[in-house]
Amino acid sequence: MPLDRRTRRWPGRGARPVRPHPRRPGQARRAACPLSGLNVVRRASPTLWIVLVLGAVLSGLASWSMQRTLPVSEKRTQGADHSLIQPKAWLFDEQGLLAYQASGTRLDHLIESGDYLLHNAHLIVEPSSGHADGWIIDAEQARFLTHRKTALLAGNVSAQRQHVAAEDAITITARDIILDLASRTATSNEPMQVKGRHWVSQSSVFRADFSSEQLTQEGRVHDRHEPPRP
Repeated sequence: MPLDRRTRRWPGRGARPVRPHPRRPGQARRAACPLSGLNVVRRASPTLWIVLVLGAVLSGLASWSMQRTLPVSEKRTQGADHSLIQPKAWLFDEQGLLAYQASGTRLDHLIESGDYLLHNAHLIVEPSSGHADGWIIDAEQARFLTHRKTALLAGNVSAQRQHVAAEDAITITARDIILDLASRTATSNEPMQVKGRHWVSQSSVFRADFSSEQLTQEGRVHDRHEPPRP
C-alpha cells in the first residue's frame, strides 16, 4: 500500500599571692606557707576549666550545626547534567546529505545513559530522493540514543506529508514509535491510524518506510471509506 504519511547540584588571670597575716604580740609565729597562694589558684581552676570545656562543646556544636545546615555538594549522578533551550539541529546521512531537521522546546543530556531527550519534538524527514515527499513528525518526546542511529518517539506522535495538495494529504497518528534514522523507517507495536481525505485505516502493528513511501500494516487491520459529501 503506498505510504502517504508517517508517524512521526584563655587562659584566666593568675591569682595574687596571699601574704601571711601580721603577727600580733604574743601570738605564736606561723610559718608562711607558700602553698596558700596556690590554694587560691586551685580554687579558681575549676571555673577556668569549665569555661574552656563549655567553649569547646559550643564550638563543636556550632561546627556540627553548620555541617548539617550546609551539606557538601555532591556530583549529580541522575537526570540531566545540562540542557539547551529551544534547540535546533541538522542530521546528515553517510553521504553527507541532509536527512533530518530537529527542533523542540528543550534538549536534555541524560547522565545515566548519555542519551539526548528532546521535548515537544518537531522533526522534518527530508526526502531521500527527488521522487519522495518529506514528512513532518511531531512527538511529545524524542529520545536520541547514544549511538545516534535510533530515536524513540514517546507519547502521542503524528506525521504528515509536506508539500502535497489537500486531496493527497495523509496523517499518521500513533504512540511510542521507534525511528531508525539511517533507513528512515518507523515501527510500532501500538495501535495506529492513517487518515486520508476520504478514508481511514487502523491497525495494531505497522512499519513505515519513508524512503520508498510504503506502509505495512499488521495485526488487526480495519479500513473505512468516507465518500465525499455532495
